[in-house]
Amino acid sequence: MFPTRKGVSMVKRSLLIGLLLAILVLSGVLIPHEAQASCQTVRHVVKPGETLYQIARRYGVSVSSIVQANNLWNPNLIYSGQVLLIPLCSGGTTPPPGQCVKVHVVKRGEYLKSIAAKYGTTWQAIANLNNIQNPNLIYVGQRLKIPVKCSSPGGGGSGSGPWKGQFWANRLLSGNPKFTKQYQKIDFNWGKKGPGGGIGGTDFSARFTRSRYFDAGIYRFNVIVDDGVRLWVDGVLIIDQWHDSAPRQYVTDKQLSAGNHTLQIDYYQHKGGAQLKFWIDRVNGQAAWKGVYFNNMQLRGNPVTTRYYKTIDFDWGKKSPAEGVTADYFSARYTGEFQFSGGRYRFIATMDDGMRVWIDGNLIIDSWRSGSARTLTADVDVGQGKHTIKIEFFEEKGDAVCKLRWTQK
Repeated sequence: MFPTRKGVSMVKRSLLIGLLLAILVLSGVLIPHEAQASCQTVRHVVKPGETLYQIARRYGVSVSSIVQANNLWNPNLIYSGQVLLIPLCSGGTTPPPGQCVKVHVVKRGEYLKSIAAKYGTTWQAIANLNNIQNPNLIYVGQRLKIPVKCSSPGGGGSGSGPWKGQFWANRLLSGNPKFTKQYQKIDFNWGKKGPGGGIGGTDFSARFTRSRYFDAGIYRFNVIVDDGVRLWVDGVLIIDQWHDSAPRQYVTDKQLSAGNHTLQIDYYQHKGGAQLKFWIDRVNGQAAWKGVYFNNMQLRGNPVTTRYYKTIDFDWGKKSPAEGVTADYFSARYTGEFQFSGGRYRFIATMDDGMRVWIDGNLIIDSWRSGSARTLTADVDVGQGKHTIKIEFFEEKGDAVCKLRWTQK
């Protein structure tokens, strides 16, 4: 029995519809069925350099929701290739922290991915914010909430609002704040008078928080304080000077991706004068090296500051290498990734006092001892491609010199 002309026509029509749907999926107009079926939970493979904060912003969810969904004990420890479960459509009524909302009215011919591209966000973030179960089903006239970056003037980026300041009448930020107030900047010199609100000039504490948009780049975080201070960026502690002191400046550098980042400053005053000033500078140019410094000769504990450099070519003499670092009895670690064309290279290191150099974890120069300025070389065969170089250095006392360069033989 042969198919009728009507049956052939229906088969052709089915094939044509299937082909059309495949073209739409491949072109990105339709979102594949797998994404629709996994609206509650999608899988994300961590890419090199990604942070949990960036992944959360991509999908329009909170960091804590990803942490809970994956039983992560430390949100700062994820690795390239790791598969994370992203819980979507879990309420979806508020934008992620540090973002504002704009309303978009769907026009004829628009689809979720094209709307996301227009506003510089992702379709997942829009779907989650609007509780959209099927991202292919939106309609003309529908009002969609779009997560967008908040914009207002600010050096090195823009802010989503002023600082929120909370004050306690104790040094431990313990209990309920005595008063809360908003500030446009952190630049206080209270002396012995105190911050007001019924709080005196001794034994008080404060917390300042805000979210701010940054362009991608390296930023220098500066704080002048009397007495103790801690600074977090996206929940990562980058300045930790929680002790009594006369007015001192602390500085550290951090590389940031484009987007909103959360800042938190904790402060306490014991007695005497009270002061807190904070500002951010953009570090211009492309940095090749990341340097961390320790106020001991064993690279022990948490770094007191972080800096980025184009070259390792330091002759500090008897001066400190950076704010907050002692001129004697300090150590440093520098790391960088560099492109090599392949072949034999001569590495030339000059040091006073001790220095070690590694390539891809292999120790090539080792002079970990006190001594006057000296130069050592090492000839090494290096394959074509990117290689990681690490330098460790310590200074005991007197003059301090740390230099490294290489040439192809």
